[in-house]
Amino acid sequence: MENTHQERRRFARRSCSLRVQLRPAGQSYPNNCETTDISLCGCYVKLMLPLPVGMLLDVHIWIGDTPVQAKAVVKTSHPGVGNGIDFIEMTAPNRFQLEHYLETVPEPQASEFIP
Repeated sequence: MENTHQERRRFARRSCSLRVQLRPAGQSYPNNCETTDISLCGCYVKLMLPLPVGMLLDVHIWIGDTPVQAKAVVKTSHPGVGNGIDFIEMTAPNRFQLEHYLETVPEPQASEFIP
């Protein structure tokens, strides 16, 4: 049987659990959660009450004690599971920090399927 799943992501995802703060635009308090995976263009976060698709966010992802900041938008929403987040703006130093981190995380094996 032929695999009809086509990869649409611009960058490979890496499985990881990083602390995240999502602050919706205009909201004074953040949602604290963690990633299940991350790439240079986005991440997936665990949230029991996910945010609506299209919501703009300020994102802080902690790599060790260093926050990586980005402007982002919610791309997918799965009730009881979480959100797919797309990074839409990131400064060069933040992108460099994320790139450096991703170099340390092992790539998924060919036999692993990441939805």
